[in-house]
Amino acid sequence: MTTKYATSAFHTAKPIRVRIPSVLDILFVSDPEQIVWLNQNPRVTRPLDPAASWLHRILDARLRGDLNVDGKPLPVFEPREAPGRGERQQALFTALEGTCGFPGSERDTLIDYVAGHAQLPEVGVVVQQWCGRLFSQRYRSTEETYLAGHLFATWSSAPPWRTLRDRLSGKLARAKAVLGTAAENDPHCVHATSIGMENLARTIRKLRKAAEHANKQKLSSDEILRECLVVPPLVLRGCSGEVAAPFLDRPLTSQTLVVFLVARAYATTGDLDVAFLSDTWSACPARAVIPDMLRAVWRAAHHDEAESRRLLSIDTWSRLWHRAVS
Repeated sequence: MTTKYATSAFHTAKPIRVRIPSVLDILFVSDPEQIVWLNQNPRVTRPLDPAASWLHRILDARLRGDLNVDGKPLPVFEPREAPGRGERQQALFTALEGTCGFPGSERDTLIDYVAGHAQLPEVGVVVQQWCGRLFSQRYRSTEETYLAGHLFATWSSAPPWRTLRDRLSGKLARAKAVLGTAAENDPHCVHATSIGMENLARTIRKLRKAAEHANKQKLSSDEILRECLVVPPLVLRGCSGEVAAPFLDRPLTSQTLVVFLVARAYATTGDLDVAFLSDTWSACPARAVIPDMLRAVWRAAHHDEAESRRLLSIDTWSRLWHRAVS
């Protein structure tokens, strides 16, 4: 296979593997090319198989078991071979790509926030509203929906005593109900307004901090995006059978937990294709619209604000015109 990260295939450090036979087998992968190779292998699977090991069982219960709405798992946990998954993913990418460049009150608020012209009690509420309205103009974000989304987004890394408490108290169930109602039980919208919203809100906060420094204000939108974009720290995969890879000393087995260290890979390359797994079957459908919005916010906030807003408006009407005549 070819790669844009190395001069020869897999000419990089080996992944880290922690293995105790019959007890534990975890592979940590941070090299972008190796992540793509493994993710594209048909035996490297999503979701995790609870029968594979005790660790798979615990993680599957916390992720796919807990993070569902109206009995439907979030799209990020759907199997590759799930009927209609690929078609829905491509349709969503096309729909979201069509929203690139479209202005809105949420984006204008975020521009003012990043520029330091506005104080917000919690910017995540505005970010969640923007994410939700990519799916429906009826979406309404409140402090309650934001806290529910934050609970979902931080669930995988929460300590076990907190998750147990939130299950027993009904807090998790209430969060599911709040998110599902706001998203009209659309799993893609629930994911966007929880896990996706959290990373985007953290990025916006970093942009505001960067904007406080004069030397950062001179950075281009691409440069600031590479510096401030928050991506998922890791992605988990299992194996349906033995997987031999050219960069591994021994094959993976059904008991192996594969951990893609996406944030570390992105920090090394600054490549958006790595951040959104764009070169793989599980590419994020928002891989075009999120960078577009963040670039627009930074340009409007710190590169001739009035001119940037004018150009954004021209671009919007141009897109609408081309839609009307095509």
